[in-house]
Amino acid sequence: METYTTDAINIKTYPLSENDNIVVMFSKEKGLIRGIAKGVKRPKSKLGARMQTLVCNTLMLNKKQNLDIIKEASALNPFNKLRYDLEKLTMALYIVEIINTFCAAENLDEDQNKVIYELLYKTLNNIQNSKNNTEVVLSAIKFQLKFMNEAGFGLELQRCLVCSKETNDDVLLSLKTGGIVCIQCAFEHVQYIKLNRKIKDFLNTLSKAKIDEPTRYDNLVNEKVAETCFNLLKKYIEVISNKKSKTFKVMEATKVS
Repeated sequence: METYTTDAINIKTYPLSENDNIVVMFSKEKGLIRGIAKGVKRPKSKLGARMQTLVCNTLMLNKKQNLDIIKEASALNPFNKLRYDLEKLTMALYIVEIINTFCAAENLDEDQNKVIYELLYKTLNNIQNSKNNTEVVLSAIKFQLKFMNEAGFGLELQRCLVCSKETNDDVLLSLKTGGIVCIQCAFEHVQYIKLNRKIKDFLNTLSKAKIDEPTRYDNLVNEKVAETCFNLLKKYIEVISNKKSKTFKVMEATKVS
């Protein structure tokens, strides 16, 4: 029986039987994997809390044809601070929802898997250590931009998609084509979103920066601007995935007025 070890972050869990769960994880080497956590619902289970969503573990698994068997799990980071703050928890669940939507199971591109794993790990860590909601949203914006770049759906925020020229003026953004056009190159009957030049520069700067690299905007951006940019990118992700975010739909439905 083939056994392998990997670091992985739990994306979601769902029941398989009375005592067993299936755990979806994003692993450092293999990308998205699914494993059976046998007996995890029993009070004395050795896996126990390590199989909760948003826990990072070093795992030992037995390779099977369909679902691998999780034999051992040693917690690397339980991201506990996410669980006591609704804003942080919601954003973290949204982030892993994106991973689950776009990442294919058993991706053989190990280099890409490592990049996405580090991006996910650092983003969850940044969110849990955020001091306020603006920092939470800013961390999510950085993830949205960096992940889309890695997945091949990055927004073109520097050059006009039509004339290829850079501009310091206000521009128009097309979510369907995934980039900006200058005012002069806009087509009729195409739906655009007007993008202020400062917002364009803000998003472009964050897109180019490393996920844990401070930018000049980190201490300047306010909550309103951060929320606006986050929702814009969320809408773009929904357009390219053709799927609405379940996380925010559920949170909205359960919100107490």
